[in-house]
Amino acid sequence: MKAAHKKELAAVFIAVAVFAAFFLYGTWQNDRQSQREEQVKDKRLALIAQKLDSLNILAKAVAVYDASTNEELYSRNATVPLPLASLTKIMTVLVALNDYGRDGEITISRAAVNREGNYGLLVGEKWRVEDLAKLTLVVSSNDGAYALADDQLKEFLNKMNDKARAIGLSSAVFLDPTGLDIDNKATGEPVGAGSYASARDMNVLALFALRDYPDIFSATVLPDITVKSLSGFTHTVKNTDEDIGKIPNLLFSKTGNTDMAGGNLTIIFKNALGHEIAITVLGSTYEGRFTDMEKIVNALYGMN
Repeated sequence: MKAAHKKELAAVFIAVAVFAAFFLYGTWQNDRQSQREEQVKDKRLALIAQKLDSLNILAKAVAVYDASTNEELYSRNATVPLPLASLTKIMTVLVALNDYGRDGEITISRAAVNREGNYGLLVGEKWRVEDLAKLTLVVSSNDGAYALADDQLKEFLNKMNDKARAIGLSSAVFLDPTGLDIDNKATGEPVGAGSYASARDMNVLALFALRDYPDIFSATVLPDITVKSLSGFTHTVKNTDEDIGKIPNLLFSKTGNTDMAGGNLTIIFKNALGHEIAITVLGSTYEGRFTDMEKIVNALYGMN
């Protein structure tokens, strides 16, 4: 082999070796950077857990999710299915909007009005789906929720459960469109919940609903709303969430409360960094759901 050719081969080998060295060094640097970032993340999540664990939270289950960074910030019994009460209405409204469209027409039936609670709806009153959906969410109307599913109750419930599977709610089961407890007809005592899901599932559902119909689900942060039915009756209703005005940058809120569920609450808000944070508390008390949520939000709001 000629000397010149040997020199060329040697130069090629040296170039390859230098390139390989730089490549391996870069990979090593990237690995170290990833490890550092993971350590920082672990430290941050540990700090959040320490802070929230120190709070006197009454809820049986808590899930906190940062939608902006796609990470769960905190969980306590977050995957345990628990009774949802009126958090169920998020799915009821979502399926009704998908099924009938915003301009679909709903007629209030006697069966709907006979549901627990008096929300001012009238038998035979006709509603645009979008308007009835807003009223149902804000005042947590059982007659409104039942009316949205009334014409095809069994099929509607199947669609609610199908939708749950489609969007990844692993533990959700919907047995009643209102979320009311299912009572023994003879004794009147509750024998089961109208729906079940985990706190983690409810964060997923709330974020999905708000992104699918932002103008409708954002009505849940208003202290009250006035809507008019197609029959010409005007209804003004007050929000069931006592934390309206206490949570900064609130984007979504839904309450729930029954004997079996206790007090439930799901919210979405923006923290000081502008991140969208979803929080669900399940199995608290009627008042405790609000104080639980205030403590969690206050603890998290300014944290990096």
